[in-house]
Amino acid sequence: MMRILIIDDEPAAGNILNVLVKKYIEPGYEIMYCPDATEALNILPVYKPTLLLLDIEMPGMNGFDFLNSASAFDFDVIFTTAFDHYAIKAIRFSALDYLLKPIDGPELQNAILRHLMRESQKTSKQLQVENLLSNLQLSDGSNFKLAISTSEGVFLFKPDEIIRLQGDNNYTHFHFRNRKPMVVSKTLKEYDDLLKEYNFIRIHKSHLINRKYIEFVNREGYITMEDKSVVEISRRKKEEIRRILKMS
Repeated sequence: MMRILIIDDEPAAGNILNVLVKKYIEPGYEIMYCPDATEALNILPVYKPTLLLLDIEMPGMNGFDFLNSASAFDFDVIFTTAFDHYAIKAIRFSALDYLLKPIDGPELQNAILRHLMRESQKTSKQLQVENLLSNLQLSDGSNFKLAISTSEGVFLFKPDEIIRLQGDNNYTHFHFRNRKPMVVSKTLKEYDDLLKEYNFIRIHKSHLINRKYIEFVNREGYITMEDKSVVEISRRKKEEIRRILKMS
């Protein structure tokens, strides 16, 4: 059975989450609310939640401090937060879920459905949380590690290790410098948004490439990458890509 623990220092926010869960999620779960992160640490071994709806900005102990103090756990996390670009970027890099306040009911429903899918796939939650906490200790996001969740498990990579990504409907194929390719059940658009500030450019609806590993660009609009793969620049993007790459 799914056991949900809501941790939020604002009772009104906790109550809204409680109401939304009951409205949008089918029966077959338990739910508990805790207004204090320190108190929630004592609740964990007793209640044994499978899912936390965890506020980030809390006095005394914030959501990240709470996770750092929860030394052993087997629960999934969906963060709830007001907009914080750096924190959200770190969360997304760790393949974890978040909801922006004020919480939207259908978005909460979709996030919990994704949680149930991860439960069925036995995804490693602790590795993703550890990666998040590690990324947050960095002074900037340039050295963030990206968590990639596949059918084989969760893997961590620096963006510099990725040569290119290729989209295939709701899947993305990752091609690396020194590793075999991997397939992830997420769209290319999600990684386009995440990696655009890491030297990646979208040259085609199906291709996202790391500029660092471009070897040659011909006048017909094809790019040869370091791994000798050849990718096509879409017709509508040729002029834009020529400007970006300073092609004549």
